[in-house]
Amino acid sequence: MRSTLDELIAELAELKALVASIEPVNHALEGHKDTVVQTYVSIRRRFDNAAFSVALYASFEKFVESLISAYVRLEAQRVDYGALPKKLTDKHLAGTAEVLWRGRRGDSRYLGLSKLGMVKNLFNCLNGTTPYELNEAVVIAHDANLRAGEVDALFAAVGIEQICDRACRADAILVWYCTVQGLEAPPQDGVKRTIIDERLKDIVERRNQVAHRGGNPVNLLGGAAMSEAVSFIESLAISIFGLVVGRYLETHHAASANRIELALRAGDGPFKQRTIVVVGKPAERLYVGQPVFVVVESTGARWGRIQSLRVDNADVQDVVANANAPTGVGVGLDFKFPQSADAKLVALTADDDMVWSPMAVAAPAA
Repeated sequence: MRSTLDELIAELAELKALVASIEPVNHALEGHKDTVVQTYVSIRRRFDNAAFSVALYASFEKFVESLISAYVRLEAQRVDYGALPKKLTDKHLAGTAEVLWRGRRGDSRYLGLSKLGMVKNLFNCLNGTTPYELNEAVVIAHDANLRAGEVDALFAAVGIEQICDRACRADAILVWYCTVQGLEAPPQDGVKRTIIDERLKDIVERRNQVAHRGGNPVNLLGGAAMSEAVSFIESLAISIFGLVVGRYLETHHAASANRIELALRAGDGPFKQRTIVVVGKPAERLYVGQPVFVVVESTGARWGRIQSLRVDNADVQDVVANANAPTGVGVGLDFKFPQSADAKLVALTADDDMVWSPMAVAAPAA
């Protein structure tokens, strides 16, 4: 699941490089005496805009589809088919039937799917066979471009409701909004939903202009506007990813043997801009580099690794189970602990590579 965001970030980095190159390249070529080069410079801006508009939307669409596929694949490994959200099983059944009945397997979305394979997968699902495999192409299928309402519908179908509404209060979107607006502090109620609606609508419509008008889009974007559009998509994608990760961590680690719920000491922190919390003596060993997370339903997950541990005013690399810590254990985080009263800090005894990148240095031995 982590790779879906990694791939998007890499693609957006290339788009940022494209945007940064436009003005310097045009400036370097505009004085060239070759008429072919002069012609190229005169049309380059239109085609740069066209390429940018198509690529930005395509990257976001692929991210959303890949993230949903990864999430439902993990859910299918966790629960029986009948325990999946009803919206998901309804879409899976109806979508599979429609593809088979209308012969849509030749559509680009369904290339490589065999009729026998789709029927077999559906039969196994309905028959209660385990393990089972979903026809993922029909789960992520959508006939409309990814405006905010369609994004909501796609995630609602897999059991994650109102994702764009919740993204309005997510960390990445708030940071982006403060940067764009020059604000020192984010709005208390989050970003207005209409901002996400209008931004996605603009990106979709620019992409559609290119699709219908070729290399002659109107209202060309300048470099600053392009950069801002990339930053918006990046912040929205990170926000959506955090919400999906939050659901995943809640469901897959709710009763996991790897889960260690850390009790924060009342009236003791957090400190240093909420990046250090004080917890009571742990029931199991803690160590620097250990994966930790906190989930807030409205805004998604924050996760990272323990950066430091402190007991009796001394830094340590690990804390054994039920260690003598009368003043608690200071735990340094690489994220801010939320202000929500319902937030709980959870550590895992083993890495989860669906969410966490591998450690650069091995964890200390037990």
